[in-house]
Amino acid sequence: MDIPSGVPVEIACQIFSKLEIQDLASCQQVCRQWYWILMDQSIWRSVYAEHEREFAIPTQPLSTSSYSVVPTTPSISPLVAPTLSKDWKQECRTRVISDRNWANGHIQSLYTLNVHRGGIVRLRVKSGKLLSGDMFGQVAMWDTSTYRCEDLFDAAVGPIQLLDFSVAAMIMTVISKSGVCRIWNLRTKALIHSWSAIDVVCMTMNDEYLILGKKDCHIQIVDFTTGETLKFTQELAGETLQDIYVQNDTLIVATTRFIRILSIDTLEVLLSSPLPISNNVRTHCSVFHIRSLILLTDKHLLHVQWEPLYSSPNKRFTIDTRRELPPNLLRSPFIHKTVVPPISTITSIAIGGNRPHVLTTNADRSSLNEAIRICPTTSRYSVSRSNETHPQAQQQQPSEQNTEDNGVDAAQEETPEIIGEGTEVMTSEDRGIVLTSQVEEISQYLETCGLKPSFMDVDEDVVVIGTSKGDIVVLSMAPPQE
Repeated sequence: MDIPSGVPVEIACQIFSKLEIQDLASCQQVCRQWYWILMDQSIWRSVYAEHEREFAIPTQPLSTSSYSVVPTTPSISPLVAPTLSKDWKQECRTRVISDRNWANGHIQSLYTLNVHRGGIVRLRVKSGKLLSGDMFGQVAMWDTSTYRCEDLFDAAVGPIQLLDFSVAAMIMTVISKSGVCRIWNLRTKALIHSWSAIDVVCMTMNDEYLILGKKDCHIQIVDFTTGETLKFTQELAGETLQDIYVQNDTLIVATTRFIRILSIDTLEVLLSSPLPISNNVRTHCSVFHIRSLILLTDKHLLHVQWEPLYSSPNKRFTIDTRRELPPNLLRSPFIHKTVVPPISTITSIAIGGNRPHVLTTNADRSSLNEAIRICPTTSRYSVSRSNETHPQAQQQQPSEQNTEDNGVDAAQEETPEIIGEGTEVMTSEDRGIVLTSQVEEISQYLETCGLKPSFMDVDEDVVVIGTSKGDIVVLSMAPPQE
């Protein structure tokens, strides 16, 4: 029965907006009437928004639970600007091709950038801007749409240890290996503030604050417009701080043994959970993004993936389902184990974009052949199936009342063993996807110039690799613009 043709156009649009991108493209070839209905850009915009939300902001629970879900309108998404001037059908096509390229490890475009005098030690790419820092303290700002250098200035004294920036405020923070923190205005190149930060091991920025993680495992929030310290946490005894991630109005803090969600306003711990690794496993570093934690151990790169938390576990924790959802630390995660080369050969790990692709680079190889790997990930539906397969994981879910009573006592539970050693946490193991297309060209270029990959960052469909002699190699998974 031809239902879309027998109902008003508005209802037909709602029906089509529930389909996947590939199914929608097939429907447009069925008949002329369907073709003209599917010329409506609002349908493609809605489908595109749902596709982008598949990892970052799912619109329905992963599995049956007692959580309540705030309904959202499919055609309106905070991820997409409310304008129909863009060709959303083309955007959908680009996204499908990009996802396929990621899945197969196929590079579509290659760019080389050269403006630095020394080796690249830090890279940060997000929202159309790329900042690159070298061993002499210089920082270059690039436009990722044209890959032209917009500015170059001396931001630090000596090699740069940490680098981040706010796109909205155009404010950059640089911490040198000598322990000096400097905050710069990227528009005016004016130095806003400078102070000693010799004990800072990690940092991040949003549009309002600079968040610093100290060596003694306490967190400091700074107003980057004035350099004034607004608040800080107490020391977490016996733990080593690994990474901090800003998520809406909260901070996600990863240490060697625990992961915590803190209120960015009060720095109160809202939720806490031990990491699913045994005490005899050594963790070298970790990176968090959205709901994925990357742990680098002696033999494996562990990708720990939590399902979304839809409902607040206590009254102090407010969750807006229209925004990026936090990880559900009350449930067992899904974990991928990827075999990695010897730990001494790994120079950088990165994760970014709406799809959690993790990459490693090897310092002992002058080429990129088998040096960059995309670790496997699981979709939200795979996570749902994993929880259904293990009902005991469901039983670990405490009630809202119990969670509210004990606050964050979940962190007091005994840390489970690493995946694959008898625990109920789902796992998979793989060697990862090796970037294949054009690798020979990249390898030949690097070998000819005597370059070695030194640092890397990833955002959306772009992988940015810094080299030992100052060149920057940009690998794009997006199809070339027609």
